[in-house]
Formats: sequence, structure tokens, C-alpha cells
Amino acid sequence: MKIIELEPHFWELYQEREQLYLAIAIDVSSVVSCWDLVLTQIEIEAYQNLGRNSIDQLAKKLVKEVFRGNFSNLENRPASAAEKQVMQVTFKSWRDSQK
Repeated sequence: MKIIELEPHFWELYQEREQLYLAIAIDVSSVVSCWDLVLTQIEIEAYQNLGRNSIDQLAKKLVKEVFRGNFSNLENRPASAAEKQVMQVTFKSWRDSQK
């Protein structure tokens, strides 16, 4: 797995073969909730066609939904525990390489 795009302190986009994953931190008042999501095939194709902008738009959409109290888009496609662990290891390796 590798990080292919990121917006510091907001989201990271990960790739494992053809699958993409989005780790997003949503700041709600004094609490930040972090979500690790499996992207849909439509979102993957949007990224392939439109690049980073499609992920920016997706992240903004997810934030708007949370502020409306709608968590369904986040809750319906979580990364598995194993995928989350690989994402965390990948992020730590990436962060260490940036020093």
C-alpha cells in the first residue's frame, strides 16, 4: 500500500493494487473524528479521470454530510481492521520519510 495523494491534516488517499482508500479527519467543534473508507468503483474512476480534485470534492461532500448529522456515507464503507492497520503503518513510514 502507498499514499498517492494527501491534504495535510485533512485526508490521505491510499492505493493497494486497484483499490483506493480514503483516510479523512473531520473537525466537528472540539472533536476530530477520523474515518478510513473504501472508495467505490465510481469514486475510483472519478479519481482516474479527474485526479486530486475529485478527492477534494468527495472530502468536502463528506464533511457537509457530517455537519448535517448524516454519517451513513461514512458508516456504510469502512475499511477493515486489517486495511486500517496497513494504512496506519503506511502513514507512519511516509511520515518518517519526510523528516
